[in-house]
Order: sequence, then structure tokens, then C-alpha cells
Amino acid sequence: MAVLTRPLSASEVQKAKIAEKDYELFDGQGLTLMVKTTGKKIWRFRYKRPGSTSRTTITLGYFPAMTLASARTVHAEHLSLLVKGIDPQKLEQEEAEREKMAIDGLFINVATKWFAVKRISGISEVHAADIWKSLERDVFPALGQTPVTELKAHILIAALEPVRARGALETLRRLTQRINEILKFAINSGLLDANPASTIGDVFEKPKKQHMATIRPERLPELVQRIETTNLSLMTRYLIKWQLLTLVRPGEASGTMWCEIDTDKKLWTIPPERMKKRREHIVPLTVMM
Repeated sequence: MAVLTRPLSASEVQKAKIAEKDYELFDGQGLTLMVKTTGKKIWRFRYKRPGSTSRTTITLGYFPAMTLASARTVHAEHLSLLVKGIDPQKLEQEEAEREKMAIDGLFINVATKWFAVKRISGISEVHAADIWKSLERDVFPALGQTPVTELKAHILIAALEPVRARGALETLRRLTQRINEILKFAINSGLLDANPASTIGDVFEKPKKQHMATIRPERLPELVQRIETTNLSLMTRYLIKWQLLTLVRPGEASGTMWCEIDTDKKLWTIPPERMKKRREHIVPLTVMM
């Protein structure tokens, strides 16, 4: 003969006192109130899993935030699921996973994870900062809060149209490349099946290749003379001459530190973190330096 459980009253729940050990008050059909030695009162539901003989217990909420009436409402919803053969705990886990996937799948969150890998792939901090800044300026405002599963080629093209309109074709080329990398990362992460950005670069005009300005060797003396006589600060003139003598990038030259220079061996060792390719670079120094 089944033992009938007398339902709890709101007064009993309110007045339940702390004891030396945790104990439970039973409301019936697996709904209980766990009274902890700490004073916490926890609504729990103990049930048998569908298609199994094993039993499990899940937490429904905490009293007084969850009242007796509210606990019974949630309990009734879980009972209706069990009648249909649905495990309430498994359903909650699946819903939590879907919510997590939805958050993880936002373009800005995928880009953040991609960037964390990108920045340790051998690029310099300066280059990494430039990549992220370009995304913050030209991509995230339009696409940041969009799930990658909702992105289509025409949406990406429309988001990049302002960049094309201002004539920044080289920036546009780099952005399409970066968006492609981000969405490939999404595919590899299991968030996306196909890359909607794979052909968007074909829509835009390609930037014209421009060669960097050069100077003939025979004109170097003239350049040095102009550096000496131009209206520049002494520090700026020294920096330009330092770069001419070492043939390094402007950022590397301007970031030179005394601790990097070995005056005895006449060597300047630029650490990997200041190099674009993340490799240590050694520059021999002459007497003129």
C-alpha cells in the first residue's frame, strides 16, 4: 500500500528550523524542501528517469525566492514532461547547451576566439592591434551581434559597402580576408557548415598595386644632407638616420631600447615580440651607429 504524503503548507515551509543535520520536508510526488544546516532552503525534485530504473534529483530553486506555489508549478511542469517520456534534467541541459551555442555563435564571439589564436600565430603585437582595430571600426558595428549561422553573402557585402564607398580598397581587401578566416574558424569549431564569405571578394574592385617609393643609391648623400638641414627635431633626425643604417621597420626603429644593444659585440638584438614575424632579429652595428 502506497504511503500518502500530506502536502506542505506555506506556514510549514516558512517556519522550518535549522537542525544539526540537513533534512527534507516532503510535499508529495518527489517534490521536497531540503533544509540545510546553513539555513538555506532548497526545492528539489526526485524522480525516475524515463526508460530507466535509476533515480535522480534536480534543484528547482531556493526559498523564499521560489515560493511553495511556484515550486509546485515547476514540479507540475516536470511531471507533465515525464508523462511524455522526456527527462526534465536532460531537457534543461539541452536548452542550456543551445543557449551557450547561440552566444558562442555570435560573430563577435567567434571573432574573439579566432583572434586569440591569430595573435599567437607569429604576428607582432602592432599587427595584431591593427587587425582588431579594423574589425572594431568596420565590421563589428554591423555584424558583431549576428549569429554566424544567419550570415549570408549579401549581408556581408552590405556590411562592407561603407568601406568600399570611402574608397579604402586595400582595407576592404584585408577585411574580406579576415572575415573569411573568422568564418573558416567557425566551421572548424562546429558552428557553421559552409562559408558565406568565400566569394564576397569577387564583388569589390581590387586595389591597384602600388610600389613603395624608393631612392637610388647615388642619391643617398643628398637625402642625408636634407635630413640634417630640414626643420625636424634632433630626435626625429636621429631616428631617421638610425633606420637608414639598420634597415628595420619604423616601429622597430622607434622602439629601440638600450638593453637590446650590445656595445661590446656591436650587435642590436630585437626581441621576437617586437618583430612582425615574431622571430628574434640581430642587426650588426657599425662605428657610425
